[in-house]
Amino acid sequence: MRVLRLIKGVIRRHMLRNEDIRKELGVQSILQYVEQSQLCWYGRVKRMTDGGIAQHWLQWTRRTTRPRGRPWKRWMDNIKEAVQIRATTVQDIRACGVVPRQTRIARLLH
Repeated sequence: MRVLRLIKGVIRRHMLRNEDIRKELGVQSILQYVEQSQLCWYGRVKRMTDGGIAQHWLQWTRRTTRPRGRPWKRWMDNIKEAVQIRATTVQDIRACGVVPRQTRIARLLH
């Protein structure tokens, strides 16, 4: 956020919200970027042929019991949450196109 404030030319004393600065500069938050990257990676793994290492680890489950207390948040739980927020289905995520790395970096900078 510090860099975005420098780009826009404002300081914290101006009391502008971070969301407003991001919206004006056309930059998505890091959480949205990570979520989108996870969804695209999930779609890429789902499109792979059966028997691949990535699919094997995606479907892997622990054979031991979990410790007491709140369950840990798994990677697939994050995917399901992101799908619910976007009001789509997991099958729609499979159609997510592969975004070249240079395009993603350019999107972050613009």
